[in-house]
Amino acid sequence: MVFTRWTHKTEKEKMIEMILKNEDIQRYKRIEKVINNNKQLKAKVNQLKAVQKQLINAKQIEKTQAIIEFEKRYNELLNEIESYPLMSDYMALQGDINEMLQQVQMIIEEGIEKDFKW
Repeated sequence: MVFTRWTHKTEKEKMIEMILKNEDIQRYKRIEKVINNNKQLKAKVNQLKAVQKQLINAKQIEKTQAIIEFEKRYNELLNEIESYPLMSDYMALQGDINEMLQQVQMIIEEGIEKDFKW
């Protein structure tokens, strides 16, 4: 008796594969590798993330002066980062990909809601 393995993919697996094969995702991954290999740029991105967290915290506790200072520092770092080659593409792709993933999430949520409505 010979057993064959099912190659049938679930809808989830098909969707993941479709997303991972997306041209924007592939380009994003390639640029991300370049960025991760640039220690100076990576350090600036990490600084930007830290300032972003501080800015969010300052907004939550309504520290007006801190908000102004963190926004200024955030914009300075962002400008420095965007001056690197490929960074404007990377950030634009990041926005596009986030939007696509939000749309996928919305489609899934709407499908689930329909399934539960009789």
